[in-house]
Amino acid sequence: MFIDTADPKLARIDARLRSDLMLWLSSVRPDGKAHLVPVWFLWDGDTFLIFSKPDQKVRNLQHNTSVMVGLDDTDAGEDPIMFTGVAELLPPGEVTTALPSYAEKYAAKLTEFGWTGESMAKSYSEPIRITPLKLLR
Repeated sequence: MFIDTADPKLARIDARLRSDLMLWLSSVRPDGKAHLVPVWFLWDGDTFLIFSKPDQKVRNLQHNTSVMVGLDDTDAGEDPIMFTGVAELLPPGEVTTALPSYAEKYAAKLTEFGWTGESMAKSYSEPIRITPLKLLR
């Protein structure tokens, strides 16, 4: 496990990574400019799994795999959690949004948008695994 859940503060971070719905992903465009987007994600205790449309973030990661991810409580900005990391573009279809743990986490959102894990996978076809390198506190 990347996070030692025996430490109460780190256990709280792990719990938020498992329950929060939005993660901010920062990557670098080929021209060197920053790119920041909110994404749905799945935390398994060691890595983040994100699904993307074949868009700007995928093009960015083809040139530079360095990323930063972060979440915040959005109430008052008093509980930010940020990591530096490295992204890996997984082969399309290796894992999809039909993954049971992903579909379960986002069941309410999938229903809200009229999607299933399978239908979402048609548009969000690019799986990205992010391995955190450092927790910034």
